Amino acid sequence: MCRMLGYLGGPVLLDDLLYAPDSSLLKQTVDAQMLSMLNLAGFGFAAWSDGWRQSDAPLCYRNTQVAVFDKNLQALARKISANGLIAHLRGVPYRADTQVNLENVHPFHFEGLPIVLAHNGDLADFHAIKFDLVEHVKPEFLRQIHGSSDSAWLYALLVSRLENPAGRQAAVDLVHAVDETLSIIRRARQRRGITRSSAVNLIIGDGRSLVATRFTFDFGRFDQLPFQGGVEYLSQWYTFGRDYGLHDGEWKMIDGPAGANAVIVASEPLTRDVATWVEVPEYSALMMTKDDQGCRGQVVALDV
Repeated sequence: MCRMLGYLGGPVLLDDLLYAPDSSLLKQTVDAQMLSMLNLAGFGFAAWSDGWRQSDAPLCYRNTQVAVFDKNLQALARKISANGLIAHLRGVPYRADTQVNLENVHPFHFEGLPIVLAHNGDLADFHAIKFDLVEHVKPEFLRQIHGSSDSAWLYALLVSRLENPAGRQAAVDLVHAVDETLSIIRRARQRRGITRSSAVNLIIGDGRSLVATRFTFDFGRFDQLPFQGGVEYLSQWYTFGRDYGLHDGEWKMIDGPAGANAVIVASEPLTRDVATWVEVPEYSALMMTKDDQGCRGQVVALDV
């Protein structure tokens, strides 16, 4: 199963999120604290910076190489600072039929859209419902689905729910799109008699808004153990504050949510000091927006 993170706030060196912290995302390739499996099937990120040309468009990077061996990523992370980031470390079942290719590396992004999506989870028997989803995807997006995974279709479904997918999105509109997407999948699962527990933790954003979900279809129903190391309900954590960085020898977000100008959301806390991290509630979404007044967020229930 995968590991992922999202960031909104002031400029932060990618190295300070991906490599440097005590339990950084890249360290979770082989040593995730809340997942007893290796994550070896590729890495990707989408980043935004107010100072870049065409700042609304994400800078996307993907590689199928085992992330800890990716020298190009390490060099980029030491040079690039970003105001927004969605990064994803892909973990897959250890089976011969698993596809490890660039088309299935997260986060997913269609050319011309500001929105990207990363997914941590596994839709059981996805092959049985995939073609039931075709009618719910706009033709211009259907042609752009190159990945074979459930996550690629989740992205296409979600952007098809947006009234103006090429425009700037409010966090509440992204949550509504998530609700509709999950409802479509629930109906398809019911039509095909699929009841096996299936996680849909998402991080979605456009550099100004960020939404993180913690959700599972039919929690607790298994005809076989989940492949993600026996974990049944996947983790999702967040921390608000000011001036994320190295303080008194420890990586942390300081000052708490009051007057916050930054937020990190991740599959598991990145820092040794976990006192400021809060778990996203089950069946909920964390909505976050960044503007001149800072970074604001709230947790809402998913209406599925």
